[in-house]
Amino acid sequence: MPLIGTIDSKRAIQVMETLLEGIASQHASIAIVDITGIKVVDTQVAQALIQAAHATRLLGATVILTGIQPQIAQTLVSLGINLDDIVTYGTLQAGIRQALRPKGRW
Repeated sequence: MPLIGTIDSKRAIQVMETLLEGIASQHASIAIVDITGIKVVDTQVAQALIQAAHATRLLGATVILTGIQPQIAQTLVSLGINLDDIVTYGTLQAGIRQALRPKGRW
């Protein structure tokens, strides 16, 4: 799921609904959320991404968050956002490579 532009509270709800519906309808075990197209991450956006990842886990799937740019990484750290339980990669390609690995090789 590529995310582009600005994420406000209304769009964050749409992102979560779309992500969860997609996982359920496709019986997916992995969902890649690519934030390469998001230039600014604030507390609201970070919390929305974390909530989406946690909701995804409730469906038995894993979220791989990709496209984390240096300025976004710095913002997340300065905001004190804990992403320890979320799989993250700097590029979409790295996330896809990980998703295609056989299960158990994470």
